[in-house]
Amino acid sequence: MTRKDFQLVADVIKSHAKDAKDSSVVNAMALDFAVRFQKVNPRFDTKRFLDACGLERVTLGNGEEVHIVNGR
Repeated sequence: MTRKDFQLVADVIKSHAKDAKDSSVVNAMALDFAVRFQKVNPRFDTKRFLDACGLERVTLGNGEEVHIVNGR
């Protein structure tokens, strides 16, 4: 798969995230795709993909940034 393919999937997920009443389903779908894409391409950038999907990030006390995946 190419970067364009990954972007296409992220765009579709993001479009559903805007309309979703329950973001946990959309988040789970984005994470599932990310795990599978990582298996297909070891250089796949999970954080970049989840950002493109529109998942929210938070910064922990230790400075690490993580995506919120259990609703907002």
